[in-house]
Amino acid sequence: MKVFAYYLPQFHQIPENDKWWGKGFTEWVNVKKAKKLFKCHKQPKVPLNNNYYSLDDIETLKWQQELAHNYGVDGFIFYHYYFKGDKLLEKPAEMLLNNKDIPLNFFFCWANHSWYRSWEGSKELLKSQTYGKEEDWEKHFQYLLPFFKDERYQKRNNKPVFMIFDPLFQENKKMIEYLNKRCLDNGFAGICLIETCNSYEKDKIDELKSNTSQYTEFIHIREPSAAVEFLRKPLMHKVKNRIGKLINKILKAISKRPVYLEMFDGNKIFSIMKKRHFINDSIIRGLFFEWDNTPRHGNRGYIITPVSKKNFDTYMDTISDDEYVFLNAWNEWCEGMILEPTEENKFKYLEWIKEWKKNNENRINGI
Repeated sequence: MKVFAYYLPQFHQIPENDKWWGKGFTEWVNVKKAKKLFKCHKQPKVPLNNNYYSLDDIETLKWQQELAHNYGVDGFIFYHYYFKGDKLLEKPAEMLLNNKDIPLNFFFCWANHSWYRSWEGSKELLKSQTYGKEEDWEKHFQYLLPFFKDERYQKRNNKPVFMIFDPLFQENKKMIEYLNKRCLDNGFAGICLIETCNSYEKDKIDELKSNTSQYTEFIHIREPSAAVEFLRKPLMHKVKNRIGKLINKILKAISKRPVYLEMFDGNKIFSIMKKRHFINDSIIRGLFFEWDNTPRHGNRGYIITPVSKKNFDTYMDTISDDEYVFLNAWNEWCEGMILEPTEENKFKYLEWIKEWKKNNENRINGI
């Protein structure tokens, strides 16, 4: 099994973020200003040895690669922010491309959603996603091609792996057909497309399958999104959540501190994940350890408590024969999904992965 971790490139300055969020903004700004919302709330998260790195420093990328390699993380899934010719946060991936000596396997997840001022509870549009026509797809392909040709870029049967975060857009099939053709023109066997699903529901997975391109080889069940969707369905949870948010709204109106925060039990979520069995081998499962997006959203966010090592191991054992698992995430500091060492956890989750992979390798080898 190959473990690939999502990689957020928003830890260096860009002009757009300076304009939208203030001069000097990076993800660390939200990390540092996070507040405790209740007595035992473990915020703010602090990197081990105060390592508030910048991703425009090549030494940071080298450190991350070495750390991932030492603990059994096979590669990174770089979020790729591309808006019909405009690129955002592209520098870390481009640095990797230009430094062939860094032995880091990777591929792209095209985060093809529009950007909004949602961190402040606003629906203000910051950057709109549109898909254009063939000439725009060609321009996008020409940007992707040097990455696809890189030896470190993940390929399957000589097909570059390319994930789409939101596959339900009108141009999907025609655009992917075009990208597949251009891959064939450039000596590949086509494109290996992965499309994302945030649900366990059969009808939603079937809907996605019916709208996918013929070149879609995998559907990725993204966690914890799929499990959270499942847990939000019961009427009692909906009522409790609605009342809690109403109370927060009233308190805010009279300048009082909100008191309600949506919370989920991480071990319960892993129990749900373990019980989900997909016969189809075109499904790629997801993985995470904990979640807390209150640094971005305050009481509008939610928390998933950390999973136990026992439940992590058991879940991994149930999917041990899968080709891939996609881990959320390497460095989503403002969502509490962090593999990088923290003052709180040190190297804990990395050590769990390393130990499980070693034990699984021994199992396969009959040791």
